[in-house]
Amino acid sequence: MLKSLGLDLLLGAALGNIAWAQGSTKFDGRYVGQLTLTKVISGDCTQPPLGALYPLTISRGQVQFKYIPRFDTILVGKVDENGSFTASRLLRGGRVSMTGHIQGNNVTAHITSPSCKYTFKTTD
Repeated sequence: MLKSLGLDLLLGAALGNIAWAQGSTKFDGRYVGQLTLTKVISGDCTQPPLGALYPLTISRGQVQFKYIPRFDTILVGKVDENGSFTASRLLRGGRVSMTGHIQGNNVTAHITSPSCKYTFKTTD
């Protein structure tokens, strides 16, 4: 009886982890948006070219955003069950971080580096 209870608990825990992993995929996809330079903190900040589009990809609840204007790097992070996310990367000059939210097909986010601030917003 005790052995059966242990197996039931183990199976329940495994199924719970599978359900959580499946739930974290509801925002999976490729979102394309524009960057806008909102603030120069210090140094050289690059204004994104007019009309340039940037992809934000989510796969299995993991966010990836290729941050090109100032540094050629990929920000990586996680999406929570409500569609809020954070992604970041530590560079020689400091940390670049992105915080945002997904609602339907709309994504809005703020990117902060030691020298610049940008917003990211999906296009219709």
